[in-house]
Amino acid sequence: MDKDLINTILEGLFWLATAWLTVFMFLTIFGLASISGQMDEYKILQVGKLAVIGISVYTFFWLLRGVISKKWWY
Repeated sequence: MDKDLINTILEGLFWLATAWLTVFMFLTIFGLASISGQMDEYKILQVGKLAVIGISVYTFFWLLRGVISKKWWY
């Protein structure tokens, strides 16, 4: 495969992961707002999973793009 094609694919996946992170952070904030009056450990952990999933997907694709393309910043 051509290096430019690989870089383009990785760039697209990175921006898709950025959108994924944005959606999951919004869902985390919305989830915290909806359980504000009845927070217990179980509900906080369920909402916290949203943030962890969003950050882990974003970090994976950020590292993948950085290692393969040597492009760590936008």
